[in-house]
Amino acid sequence: MELAKCATGDVLTVAAGKHVSMFDASSFVKLHNHEMPINFREEGGASLHPSGAKFIAGGGDCWVRVFDRESGAELECHKGHHGPVRCLRYAPDGATYASGSEDGTIRLWETDPE
Repeated sequence: MELAKCATGDVLTVAAGKHVSMFDASSFVKLHNHEMPINFREEGGASLHPSGAKFIAGGGDCWVRVFDRESGAELECHKGHHGPVRCLRYAPDGATYASGSEDGTIRLWETDPE
């Protein structure tokens, strides 16, 4: 679960089961609910980009994925861990994000590599 300040306001992002859901943090109205190719039963999570346009998610399959917030479409998929992804967070400026894994590694990723 993550509470993020983004361009569209404060958003609560929740990864549970096979879904990532986003709620308006002041009214708790559900803004989005996307089915994921990841199961968040035991590990993983999601983080919303500060712009509010996309989010990252990772879990038991060891991949870190980037999704469009509105449609839920997968935009990118990255391999870098050899164990389940336990946590993910965007940097406050949104230029990078970090993922931590059960394999003991923390990976830093560029948001828009050129």
